[in-house]
Amino acid sequence: FRAFVLEHPGRYGATVGAEPSGPDDPLATAGQRLLDAFTAVLRGYGIAEPDVDHALRMLRSLCHGFATLQSAGGFQWSADIDESFEWLIAFADRGLRAL
Repeated sequence: FRAFVLEHPGRYGATVGAEPSGPDDPLATAGQRLLDAFTAVLRGYGIAEPDVDHALRMLRSLCHGFATLQSAGGFQWSADIDESFEWLIAFADRGLRAL
């Protein structure tokens, strides 16, 4: 996800909020693949069914926010960006484990 945003920021930006034209639309297929991947990750945390949508939105927001900021040159500090992303994922992991 992050790599795609960094390699194709305009293409990714054009997909945010776009409605697929139908189930065979490549946008629908790609969106479902991403949703399936995030859902598979979250399944390992044993999140209660009523909270799955909230957890999916949190995970997508973290990844989207970080990747779009990075692609726009929004990280000007000296800390390594990959280390910051790993820190973000570790932070989210700790929060999900605490549920």
